[in-house]
Amino acid sequence: MQEDRYAASARGWATGAARVYGPLATQLVAAAPHPLAGRRVLDVGAGTGLASDALRAVGALPVAVDRSPAMLGWDAEGRPPAVAGALETLPLRDRAVDDAVAAFVLNHVDDPTAALREIARVTRPGGAVLATVAAARSGHRAVRDRIDTVVADAGFTPPDWYAHLTTVQAPMLGDEPAMATAARAAGLVDVVVTDRVADVGVERPEDLVDYRLGQAHVAAWLAELPERERVTLRQAAIDAVAPVMEPYRPPVITLVARVP
Repeated sequence: MQEDRYAASARGWATGAARVYGPLATQLVAAAPHPLAGRRVLDVGAGTGLASDALRAVGALPVAVDRSPAMLGWDAEGRPPAVAGALETLPLRDRAVDDAVAAFVLNHVDDPTAALREIARVTRPGGAVLATVAAARSGHRAVRDRIDTVVADAGFTPPDWYAHLTTVQAPMLGDEPAMATAARAAGLVDVVVTDRVADVGVERPEDLVDYRLGQAHVAAWLAELPERERVTLRQAAIDAVAPVMEPYRPPVITLVARVP
């Protein structure tokens, strides 16, 4: 089985990265082309359950799948039904769910078209497939770079898998035409793709730093630091960001489609 790259990430994701990905999950669920209340909806790449929370807020009945057992274990008693499994081979039967949500997970696979085809396989005809990925165009990179520089100066070196993610996987669906092409090639219909700037309510340096330090690629390294060093590192990152901080509004590619 593939190494669990997110084994040390659950707390940082749920308490830090969630400052951005939580609002984005809520916005994705709101884009559904029909009401989701009472419907069984797959939260694929569920992580610590941000999209599942958004689904339950509108009355849906989520079921979660994620490659990382550690991420699914976060607040396990309060989570919907969940199973560990890969997006490329979902551990569900054909037509098992009414709809599917893939929030920032299609940019973590080498063949996103095959992943969308697998999502379509487990979704009933007429069901919605909703997905988001980060847009390839620049968005606040200069500000985030200040945080990354502080972390690098403290001795952090990104793992090899993160370089593959950022240079190979993430750009595949980084614009509207690429996402639309992948969705149609996967057999989806009524494909609508948008590229928008998302308001996630992050306006303070503290929130942006906690979001960035909650990312999976840095989580294991941070977890090994003594508490005092983590506190000092966080404050140094806040101090670096504060002079140039502006509301963080990331560019996002959103797919709304249907299984025929």
